[in-house]
Amino acid sequence: MKVICDGLALSDAVSKVIKAIPIKKNNSILESIKFMAYNNTLTLLATDLELAIKKSIIADVKIEGEALIPAKFFAELIRSLSTEQLKLDTADGKEVLIEYGDNKGIIKCGDVAEYPNIEEVEKKAELKISKKELKDVINKTIFAAAAEDTRPILKGCLFEVSGDNLTVVALDGYRLALCNKKLNGADNKEEKFVIPARSLSEISKLIENEENDITLIFDKDKMLVEADNTVIISRLLSGDFINYKNIILKEFNTTAVFSREQFSSSVGRASIISRMSKNKLVKIEIKENYLTVDSNSEAGNIHESIPTKTEGKDNIICFNGQYLLDFINVLTDDFIKMNIKASNSPCIFTQVEGEEYVYLILPMRVTA
Repeated sequence: MKVICDGLALSDAVSKVIKAIPIKKNNSILESIKFMAYNNTLTLLATDLELAIKKSIIADVKIEGEALIPAKFFAELIRSLSTEQLKLDTADGKEVLIEYGDNKGIIKCGDVAEYPNIEEVEKKAELKISKKELKDVINKTIFAAAAEDTRPILKGCLFEVSGDNLTVVALDGYRLALCNKKLNGADNKEEKFVIPARSLSEISKLIENEENDITLIFDKDKMLVEADNTVIISRLLSGDFINYKNIILKEFNTTAVFSREQFSSSVGRASIISRMSKNKLVKIEIKENYLTVDSNSEAGNIHESIPTKTEGKDNIICFNGQYLLDFINVLTDDFIKMNIKASNSPCIFTQVEGEEYVYLILPMRVTA
């Protein structure tokens, strides 16, 4: 392989695909980037066998071929050469010669034949949605996906398609995030896919906040998304997702409508105090025309009140403060609605009008 390319374009490509390098170092061959130079295009590929990212850039390909180059070392070096025109030459296949101006460097290469093949995605289903809406639905749900491996299916988000409606759900056993969006086209079959949250996070970073459409392509166990000469292929998670509809309560004893911005500010300050305690507890007390936000720890205490429009009984409920902030910080509504059945029952946050999102948080039990 022998190519000449722009250093900035190469550095940008490396920074995108390196996100698919395994976090845990248990397979040295996967810690490299595969370079493929054909037809005046240089394509970079990285994978951890669950997520694969490919990025193509224009290059002057002198000799077609492939190479396997250590990712992190190469990324650091190329980042410092982003203003240069670069020549990459792997004449013997064992090392890559990097020439920039009158200077040069050499990096040892791996055996490209040992790199795993990435299977093509054979389209069984697809959905079209605007980039802006896809980015929004991902950001409003992935924070609630499980981080631990105890229940692997919960490390993903459920994509549930019916006609022109897309429902995305994430939950980790302590909270649930649900968001509804409209798809482009009403003839979609009823489908369910569970996409790893990590893959969705990279998709969100890839796409711009634009109105134009993007297409997600699925086969029985993989998904493909392409934008701006970058392709993301992700394995889907197998197994049965939790029946989330049975978790979401419909009847409540207390509802309160209040300013999202005021609530966010109060909970944010209370969480600073609560992080100094073992339980990270923030207490919410709802009265007729206001609610109070309280937090206590050895470091100090916070007591704030904000006006509300309340219906039903007075109520007290306690939460992990961070769980409140996680969903508040992704919303843009001026007002939100809090729905409580009892202090020991799941609390539901919804729009005042509309059904775009539902956030459920389990309360913390407080011993007297």
